Amino acid sequence: MMSTELADLVTNRYGLGSLTTPPVYAARGELGRVWRFDTGRGTWAVKEALVPVDEADAVADVEFQHAAADAGLPLPRPVRTTDDQVTVRGPEAVLRVYEWVDLDASPADAADLGGLLARLHAVEHPPRGPVGEWFAMPLGKTAWRSLATTATGAGAHWAPALAAALPDLVALDALVVPPDPARVRTCHRDLPDNVHRTAAGGLVVLDWENSGPAQPERELAALLADLGDAAPRAAAAYGDAKLEPEDFSMAIAVQGHLLEFYARRALDPAEPAENRERAEGRLTSILARPLTPDGIEKLLDTLR
Repeated sequence: MMSTELADLVTNRYGLGSLTTPPVYAARGELGRVWRFDTGRGTWAVKEALVPVDEADAVADVEFQHAAADAGLPLPRPVRTTDDQVTVRGPEAVLRVYEWVDLDASPADAADLGGLLARLHAVEHPPRGPVGEWFAMPLGKTAWRSLATTATGAGAHWAPALAAALPDLVALDALVVPPDPARVRTCHRDLPDNVHRTAAGGLVVLDWENSGPAQPERELAALLADLGDAAPRAAAAYGDAKLEPEDFSMAIAVQGHLLEFYARRALDPAEPAENRERAEGRLTSILARPLTPDGIEKLLDTLR
């Protein structure tokens, strides 16, 4: 349950109106929780971050969202406070607010994803700084071996899968090429999991907080790698998708950093049980179908 004090802080600072029902816990992601607020002025999604959030970064992603919305991309409207801030710092977390969107249970089609990404890449929003290491730097052989050794020593049930994937993970890192600054622009950087069908029958793109500098073709390659057998339909909808192995650099870097992040979290006894369980689930999922050099070549063959 959200405390009355925190709920009042949100409704007052964002001018949402009085709650008509208590806040409802709606969802949990890796970086935060989402609450549904029903008030006299409407229905709102209140995001409670579990990681540090800088106001300047939040302002930057909201500016990108407005640019995307102006170009016709479907997304929930971000809400600013009555004194024009994006975030509010609560006792234990940073909060921000969006208009609420009712979602349908059916997933977005691969062609929908490709088409939406093409429309998003047509929004030439300037990047705020260079591409961060999470999206550009490989983990490296030393870090991979250290991670595998630690997992094996801890008796983690996913350690054998990590050990089996290790040669491919190390080989993948050799494919990573630094970003070309001239091609970098602001991208969403967290598709396809955040494209959903709405209850009204359309599509909506959620969770723009991770948006930032990236090369569009590398975001496309990451999407196609994630879709597997459905990738050709997404590529056809995107149009003119001519990719090379180096275009998977972002997908490779993100996979490596995610595996390390989830492994460290799963092995940390100080983490809450819920966090460790979620991390183990994500590790099992990624290691069941990791991106590999052979997988990249096969995917490129299907697109040629």
